[in-house]
Amino acid sequence: MSSGGENRNNILKKLPAYTFVEILVALTITSIVIVLAISLYMQLVSSNKRILKDYGTNQRALQLKAVLNNDFERYHKIEYGIYELEFKNKNEVCEYEFSSDGIIRRYQENIDTFKLDYSNIEYKLQHGNTGMVKHFSFEVKLHKQTLPFSFYKEYQSEEKVNSTIFK
Repeated sequence: MSSGGENRNNILKKLPAYTFVEILVALTITSIVIVLAISLYMQLVSSNKRILKDYGTNQRALQLKAVLNNDFERYHKIEYGIYELEFKNKNEVCEYEFSSDGIIRRYQENIDTFKLDYSNIEYKLQHGNTGMVKHFSFEVKLHKQTLPFSFYKEYQSEEKVNSTIFK
């Protein structure tokens, strides 16, 4: 009978284990850490989306500036109409339209749209109120800031004379 009593004592011995309170505390702490991690992750995702959007807008503004700089250098004649710039060479025409959709560039069969908020378009012509554009400027709004865009055209003397005679 002694062997049966020993089995009962072995069974009734305390086994090492966690108490219910310890398990609840561990679950509570784990839950708090998980909630904080998810919250941090959501903030990072939101911040990343904003940064990518801002980057895209900045890239459009930089592209517009580069393309306009290139066109001011490349074309021999630049004329301004109401909300429109027209760049001309002998065989080429490139047009910029300043519309509510943004700034639209048309060159041959290509159309580029720069979706940017712009304002304060100003220009100066070669001969007062007539002639070719020698200075063109406007402002672009980016991230609560206003960036000035300004372009100058220095015409060759041949172009100046031709525009004066034929106007």
